[in-house]
Amino acid sequence: MKKKVLFAPQIDAIIEGFKPEDNHMTLAIYQTLKDVYNVFSYIKSGNEDEIRYTWIEVERGPFDAFGDYEEFKENGLVKSPEEFDQYWKEYYPEETKWYKFQTSKFRDEKFFYLNDKLFCTIQDKDPTTDFNSSVSECFEQFINWLQERILVEMSKLRQNPRDYNTYIRQNLSWTKRFGRIKRKDFWNIIGDDALMTDKNLGEETIRKLKVFVGASKKRTTPLLQEMTANIYFRMCEICYDSNDYFKHPEVTLTPSEKYLKLADGRDAGLRNIDRDSPEAFYEWYHSAERIGAHPWEICRGGNSTHISLFISEAPNGWNIRLAGSSIARVEETVRMAVALFENKIPFQLSEDEEIVRMVTGNDFIGIVPDNIFPRYCQSLFPAEDNIIDFMNICFDKEVIPKIIEKTYWYPLEEIIPS
Repeated sequence: MKKKVLFAPQIDAIIEGFKPEDNHMTLAIYQTLKDVYNVFSYIKSGNEDEIRYTWIEVERGPFDAFGDYEEFKENGLVKSPEEFDQYWKEYYPEETKWYKFQTSKFRDEKFFYLNDKLFCTIQDKDPTTDFNSSVSECFEQFINWLQERILVEMSKLRQNPRDYNTYIRQNLSWTKRFGRIKRKDFWNIIGDDALMTDKNLGEETIRKLKVFVGASKKRTTPLLQEMTANIYFRMCEICYDSNDYFKHPEVTLTPSEKYLKLADGRDAGLRNIDRDSPEAFYEWYHSAERIGAHPWEICRGGNSTHISLFISEAPNGWNIRLAGSSIARVEETVRMAVALFENKIPFQLSEDEEIVRMVTGNDFIGIVPDNIFPRYCQSLFPAEDNIIDFMNICFDKEVIPKIIEKTYWYPLEEIIPS
């Protein structure tokens, strides 16, 4: 097949349309990928699973690489060539787009990724017959294009490793890098659109939070000697009322009714046990019914945007732990923590020091590449930076340069020849 120049929109369309369950392999593609892997092995691998990677810069190309104007117009997405041009450049604002190409190996399988998305797997052992698979012409063109680009990249690396890495370091898009920005600096850049937790909570609430956190560091949190369903529901009510969730109810609700309205709903039958019996709670806690349920999710939300009030058994008592550090919910969590503290309920606040820094604007927001979802990214940053909140750079073009300027950008790893 004749090799074809591909531009960023075409590559994105191919990769985004890829489905892992489809068989994209033919004997020709297998041989091409085997060659790609062997040529790419010039790069020194990591210690685990022979991981290698580099960056490939691809032109966004002409507007017709993005799509057909008449089709966009027919679908009501644009009304004029000028709108089409603007639409195209909103998706591809820079002249080039960068892709992270990576390979790895585990046992007898070799894996190929683009921007962390697996697009092909091959076996070490050569197939004896063709795969008899129907593969789209576009996908085969992409594999051939990739082979040519890897040959070019490895030639550059062989010629001058220092210049190769210098070019990447100086030109790699900021949207593909890791960084950290002080939250106060971010607030100042965003202005009125920023979620300024310090102003929303007020000085007095933050002062009480600091008192609680300071006291927690000086002593071991005492255990609650007895636990029942009603005790738990009452603690939940304290949390709810601290945020005025039921400020103007049509009818007066009991603590358990408030819990049932706001919690996850998968309470594993907690609502049905004898609510005043410590024995009933103990039996329920140790029952198989609780496995896989979410009784502690007192404010339902997404994977990272819910708030939980955990109960765990300890020798001679019960531990209580409040957790909810997403920036979207942290104000609610702080009010709950202060209310529990003022009601003399012994509890721990997860990520307490990090939350204090967050709500006062003194923590760092971790910036992750645009192909990484900005949740649960702690392992991607140095532990000493204590980063628990993350974002991509996806703001108005007037704002992005200001964020880039105020951000500390972590050094890029060198691409090292083997």
